[in-house]
Amino acid sequence: MADPGLWETLTEHLELARTLRRLEISLDPERCKGTWQCYEVCPVGCWTPDRTHRVVVLHDIDQCIACGACVLQCPEAAIELR
Repeated sequence: MADPGLWETLTEHLELARTLRRLEISLDPERCKGTWQCYEVCPVGCWTPDRTHRVVVLHDIDQCIACGACVLQCPEAAIELR
């Protein structure tokens, strides 16, 4: 029989994964200062730097896996998972 603690942990992780799949990235362009740290850490390439306007562009939201790396890296708090 499997370890009950392991089963609890797996159940919690499954619920977390289900929650994350419902979340989407939200960018506040007013707060973006063009540091492009989100672009640098995104594992699936959702971001493109717009060097002319010194902002980042979220170009492929459907590709986003809601990992939260960009949220954690943004020094301006311009990105949220909702």
